[in-house]
Amino acid sequence: MAVAGTVRTPEGEPVEGVLVMGVDLNYAETDSRGNFTLNRPEMVLFFWCTGFRPVARPLVAGESRVEVVLPRVAAMRASA
Repeated sequence: MAVAGTVRTPEGEPVEGVLVMGVDLNYAETDSRGNFTLNRPEMVLFFWCTGFRPVARPLVAGESRVEVVLPRVAAMRASA
């Protein structure tokens, strides 16, 4: 079984280069359209990309397609 999906920003833009991992260190990376396919997914997928907060996404039994929104990391300003 495989699971495929798309990762987007909160504004709906695709995110390229997101690391998508299963719990057994099985992984894939999103393409320029934010798409990925992960063979042998586990019960939870983890999504990580610089500039965004990591997301853990549980899979429902038999689910083969997921849509994920990665929240942006808020920029912090140094205090004077």
